[in-house]
Amino acid sequence: MKRQVSIFLLLAMLLAVCTACGGSQTTGDGSSSANSSLSAADGSGGDEADAAEVEAVLEQFLTSVYTTDDQGRYTAYLAEMEALDSAAGSGSADEQSLLDEAADNYYAGFASLVTDDVYTQMVQNRVPFKYDALYADTPATVQEVALTAQEDGYSYAVTLQIDGETETRSGELRWEEQDGSILVSYFYEAD
Repeated sequence: MKRQVSIFLLLAMLLAVCTACGGSQTTGDGSSSANSSLSAADGSGGDEADAAEVEAVLEQFLTSVYTTDDQGRYTAYLAEMEALDSAAGSGSADEQSLLDEAADNYYAGFASLVTDDVYTQMVQNRVPFKYDALYADTPATVQEVALTAQEDGYSYAVTLQIDGETETRSGELRWEEQDGSILVSYFYEAD
């Protein structure tokens, strides 16, 4: 704990010195950027990324998760399952392959926004499938996404409109940078 505090104080002093020097940094391509980047030192999990870019990815992810039938994923999945039910029943390896493909198609809308671990967690916990099934008759749409920076990532509150009523979902997110892409590396739903 003392080491973390010491590192945090060292980073705070370094930030103060950089701010006093004009607050800009040179990026890898030689251009200059004002204090708009986040680093692993802030606990977010990434090396260096623009805060607006990180928040845009997190918002895109949350919107996809909580919007019912986002990009027609649930409708397409149900159609694929109906086609499989009417044509199959043998339990063959080919049938399993088609089931796997249907699941991959369902999660494709946000698969590129998450790490492999988060993807696996979401498939196992049936997120957002459980929301699509729950709100199939009364669609949920995202009205607002509020992100609050925390020591180790972000907390979120998503305001949904469901059949004229407002509901909120909340939780925590973390992110990391992989091959130049911002990815959600931790997803926790509080409610």
